[in-house]
Amino acid sequence: MTQTYSEEALTKSELALELPVVGEEPVDGPKGWFTAQKVLIYFVLGVIVVWLLSGFYQVGVGDVAVVERLGQYVTMPNGHTQLFEPGLNYHLPWPIDKVHIIPLQRAHLLDVSDFHTSPASNLAMKKQILREGGSMRVFNAIYNPYLITGDENVLHATITVQYRINNPVDYLKAVYQSPTQPTKSARFNMIRALAAHVLIRIIAASTVNEALYSGAGKEKLERELYSDANPDAGVQAPMNQLGLGIQLKKVQLEYVHWPAAVNHAFNAVLIARQKAATEVQNALQLANHDTTLAQGQAQAILNQAESHANRVVQQATGQMQEFSAIYAQYRKNPRVISLKLLSDALGNVMRSVARVFIVQPNQRLVLTLPAPHRRIIVPTSPLGTAGSR
Repeated sequence: MTQTYSEEALTKSELALELPVVGEEPVDGPKGWFTAQKVLIYFVLGVIVVWLLSGFYQVGVGDVAVVERLGQYVTMPNGHTQLFEPGLNYHLPWPIDKVHIIPLQRAHLLDVSDFHTSPASNLAMKKQILREGGSMRVFNAIYNPYLITGDENVLHATITVQYRINNPVDYLKAVYQSPTQPTKSARFNMIRALAAHVLIRIIAASTVNEALYSGAGKEKLERELYSDANPDAGVQAPMNQLGLGIQLKKVQLEYVHWPAAVNHAFNAVLIARQKAATEVQNALQLANHDTTLAQGQAQAILNQAESHANRVVQQATGQMQEFSAIYAQYRKNPRVISLKLLSDALGNVMRSVARVFIVQPNQRLVLTLPAPHRRIIVPTSPLGTAGSR
């Protein structure tokens, strides 16, 4: 049997099948909007708080901070740039303020190797130049930099510059720092360029021997680059002129060498120098030996001369004393002493006589006698008996 339903019954049946959702309440428009607005306000307030808190910054010991506000450095009432001391400080957050922390006590090291760059470090550029028809000669001249000495020799060199910042304001203002450049690269490039300029000038006034072989020459070059005795000269001079706000502490010549292309020639020079040094050393040893021998001989001659002088002095002293004694006797009895002296003189003469010639006045006859063989008797004097052969 078939059961039929009316349209009204079917409608009531469908309504009865709709079940209410548990916990679902009607939401009105104004109340939902107020809740979303409150969340947004809390979020904005939180962002503002975080933004304001980002203005705190810490300055370490030995550092100072300079605040840049909208492109201008924050100044004190007297117009000088304000330096913020170590500790916790506050600035207006970015993008209003920008903080530059400058280390005053830290030593900075910078290698100036512009004159010791190998062509191998620029292989990509080398390939590009060769592809464009360039020559290796041009490439080596550009990418193998060197120094020229005063005697027209070529050298590669590297120096190390040690400095510290002594004026943070000048350090920040002296060199423009492009926003696209890495931090501090512009200042480093400026310091490197000034040091390279001074090094070129000093090497150009030096010889290759001073730069390569002489220890005193290298010390002289380093003193010309920087010296504690004259801290405002050398590399420091152009930095003071430009007002970079840095003070050098040391400039050291790290590497000095000749180019690899002339390695054979310089090695030959080194060998020749070593040989020359050996020969000079041998010559000095021989000179020392000859000098010692000559000094010994000279001392021996001096000793002989002194001995002879002493003998002469002693002999003269004895003769002087003898003469003084004879003179004292002579003053007492002049005639006797005169005969005595005459007899002694004749005796000395007769010792060497071979023949005696007797010549009388107004006579042509000359008598010749042989040498006397008997003693001539002389009267006795108070000095004793005198005689001669």
